Amino acid sequence: MKVIQAQDEEATGVDVAPLIDILFTLIIFFLVTTTFQEKEKEEEVRLPRQGGSSLVNKDRPFYINVLQDGTYSVGGEIVKLDDLELKLKLRFEEKPDQKLVLRGDSKAFHGQTASALDVARRVGFSKASIAYDTRPLN
Repeated sequence: MKVIQAQDEEATGVDVAPLIDILFTLIIFFLVTTTFQEKEKEEEVRLPRQGGSSLVNKDRPFYINVLQDGTYSVGGEIVKLDDLELKLKLRFEEKPDQKLVLRGDSKAFHGQTASALDVARRVGFSKASIAYDTRPLN
């Protein structure tokens, strides 16, 4: 007759240390690789209100912000109109089919937004969207 010996209870446990290491590695990976797309939207721009649907796009658009004082902001950097043209040329050479979105402050003069649109057209962008606030008026 065989005698079955009791197994050591410590040997049957699951070592969770590697699982915790993998979990923390994944958390760090996702935190580091997350692109903060709000960088282009960090400027305090009050968009004019209008009815309609919001802009939905699979590709991430290139944002040009026209601030209230008429200056331009691209990627969080304040630029002049000539510098904006250079940045748009470089972007167009890199991605000619990228969507372009102009975000003009509702208090900014229309001329500044129109100037940015004209520069984009001269560089080669054939289409550009102008962002507006779709929230209902209160």
